[in-house]
Amino acid sequence: MSCRRSEDLSQPTTPQFVKSIAKTVQAQSGSTDVEAVVLRAVARQSDSIALPDILELHSLLDVDGEQADTLEERVTTIISAIEAELAGWERREVLA
Repeated sequence: MSCRRSEDLSQPTTPQFVKSIAKTVQAQSGSTDVEAVVLRAVARQSDSIALPDILELHSLLDVDGEQADTLEERVTTIISAIEAELAGWERREVLA
């Protein structure tokens, strides 16, 4: 697996980044897989997340974003889940 550094995501989680992703999700209104849209956007912003990582993250994420009041809150929840998963990967790699 490629280099996974959760600190790469700390910069993009600004409100502007979240709004940008929310607009992308709205533009793809036919897409019901909000997690996939968010993952693609996060990967484009990160130099350390490769396609295999995206596919693995997508299979591992279990986000209940439906309870979020707004699309931006849902996007933020998904990004937080991505960050948490990547942090877990980092811990496992350090211990290995």
